[in-house]
Amino acid sequence: MVEPELPKRPSFQPTSIRLAAIVPIIAVGTLGFFLAIEIIFGGSTPTQPKAPLSAFGPTRDLQATYASVDPINAPPKDIQRSVFLPAACVGTKVIPTGGDATRPSLANEFVCSSSTGFLQAFYRAQLRHSGWKVFSQGMTNHDGGGTAYLAQKAGSDGFYWQLGVVVGRTSYSSNGGGVPTQSTKVTIRLFQSSSS
Repeated sequence: MVEPELPKRPSFQPTSIRLAAIVPIIAVGTLGFFLAIEIIFGGSTPTQPKAPLSAFGPTRDLQATYASVDPINAPPKDIQRSVFLPAACVGTKVIPTGGDATRPSLANEFVCSSSTGFLQAFYRAQLRHSGWKVFSQGMTNHDGGGTAYLAQKAGSDGFYWQLGVVVGRTSYSSNGGGVPTQSTKVTIRLFQSSSS
């Protein structure tokens, strides 16, 4: 008599250490990949703008000027703190920009009791000192004419910001005797750039 064949019991095979090591190797490799990307392309914390140059006397930044602007349209604080005016400048008006509604654009006019030469020297020194990359300077007919400075800087919001400063010609007025008073118009335009 032939005995019936018994079902085969599954045999125990030990798990290969090589196969078991694949999962942690993939996990460590993925973590290393993302860590390398963060090191190479990751942003750094924004640096605080430099203080104004003291050689030109008291100055102020544009943070108070933009305090009432809608935060969506206002430049980031690090950009606001890196555009300076001599303290003797007074804001006279906000200029409509008619710019692209998808990119913030602001323009303000100031009147300063300093001369054209002083203000030109101030902006030549101050823009570079504050980290702006000046890419153009020269005479312009824009904003009433004068000397224009065009510069660019990366903001903490991830966008580049372009700055246009026009220093007008100094005008003199007499107050009825004595030394005439001088005034110079300065126009500052700031807008978000689409590219570097």
